[in-house]
This record gives sequence, C-alpha cells and structure tokens, in this order.
Amino acid sequence: MARDMEEKEAACGTAEAMLRQVAEECCSAFDAHLARLMETDDPEGPHKARVALRRLRTALMAFDPILAPKFARKSGRRARDLFRIIGDLRDADVRDDHRGKESERTDRIRQKVRKRLKKRKAVCFTPKLGKTLAGKGWTRGGRRAQVLAEAPAALIGGRALGDAWATCLSHGIDLEAMPDEARHELRKDLKTMRYTAEFFGPVWPGEPQETFLDRMKDLQDELGHLNDLAMLGGAEAGEGGDSRSLRKAGRIWAELAAMPVWWSEGAGRPATDEAAQASGAHG
Repeated sequence: MARDMEEKEAACGTAEAMLRQVAEECCSAFDAHLARLMETDDPEGPHKARVALRRLRTALMAFDPILAPKFARKSGRRARDLFRIIGDLRDADVRDDHRGKESERTDRIRQKVRKRLKKRKAVCFTPKLGKTLAGKGWTRGGRRAQVLAEAPAALIGGRALGDAWATCLSHGIDLEAMPDEARHELRKDLKTMRYTAEFFGPVWPGEPQETFLDRMKDLQDELGHLNDLAMLGGAEAGEGGDSRSLRKAGRIWAELAAMPVWWSEGAGRPATDEAAQASGAHG
C-alpha cells in the first residue's frame, strides 16, 4: 500500500511541476475559447472562457502556500476582472437560451464585451503568465514554501482538498432552507472543490473519487438550473420545476456530504533529504 502511494506521488511530480502543468492547461483552454468568443457568436466561447478562468483562479488558491503573494494577487485579480467582463455576455446567452433569441440586444452586448476585452488586452494575459511561470520569480520565499514546492504534489493537494471541502460543508446541508444567494455561494464553492479534485485526482485515482465527481457534476447541474431561474426572476420555472430541482439537489448534496473523503490530508513526503530535514526542523 505504501509503495503504491509512493508510485502515485512520483508519477504526479512535485507541487511546483503540477502547478505549471495545471496553469498551462487553463491558459490553453482560455486562449482557445477567447478566440472563439472574439470570432464567432457561439455561446460556448464565453462560457468555456469563464470556466478556464475560474479553474485558473482555483489553481492559484490551491497552490497559494508556494506562490509569491504579489504574483498570486495580481494574477488572480486579472483573471477575476476578465471573468466579470465576459459574464455580461454569458448572462445574455443564458437569457436567450431560456426565453428565445434577442439577437439585437445580445449582439450589442457581444460587441461591447469584445471592445472591453481588447482594451484590457485579454489576449496578452496568458502569454505573460506563462512567461512568469517559466522563470523563478513566482515562488514564495522562505524555507517552508520551498519544502512544499519541492514535495510531492500530494502534500499540498491533500490540504487544498480538505480546506475546499470544509468550506462547502460550512454552508450546511438543508438546501431548501437556503435563500437563492446562499445557494449561489455554495454552488461557487462546489466548483472550487470540483476543480481542485480534478487537479489532484491523479494522486488518488479510483472508484470513490469517480463517484464523488459524478455526483458533484449532477449537483452542479441542478444548482446551475436553479441559479438560471433565479437570475431570470423565476418566471421560467414552469409547473414546479424549480421545486423538483431543489429537492433533487438536496438529495444529492446530502449524499455527497455523507461520503467518506477519498484523499489523504498530510499525504506525501519531501522530494529530497535536505527538504525532509527542513520539514522536520519546522514541524
């Protein structure tokens, strides 16, 4: 069992290497969907571009213990600003999907969003981020951060997953008792948990993780539907559709919250003997 864990940790590499890999994937996805947004009217462009930005911000939070504060703050703020700009177009696309096309209105919003993205030089965001990550200036100073950066990704991953899951559980289990705004906050925290789980999933593969992620996707679908209805003022709910979705989401959330965790907090060992000594000195 211990040998299997060591092999998984080795296959996933260090925290520093994993961050670079995750950031590269997020940046590539953002570039592709930003181009789609700028060049076509496909609603998947703004939707997937925002997903890529949210995933990137989640990665910055998960790996925060090894990131230079200024780098993390600046990159996170930039990603958040672009996310919000694109949000205007995403909201318009959602309205069109539920209420039918409002072509002129949506086109005006699309052109406005494109102009804002050009003004903010959105196309330059990921190349600059990639250039920074290729160097060394983005890592946090101090021995503890160095140990974490050089340790197997499982060490920082277990802690990130534990923190993200605790935040989700802090919302409580009774979805029906939550106002729309509270459910929306839970939905955002569940996205953070899901993306963090996907980042570190290779460290703890297996059926428990797969079941957890499958049920989380089901829950997010239901909560997303409820969020859309709330944004539209509830007029599109139909014959109790919102109540059915809420009850279904509540059942899934209760099931998820009761599942045993499939990751290990505190898993992983420093990648070098020197790091092990430093870890012991600071323990």
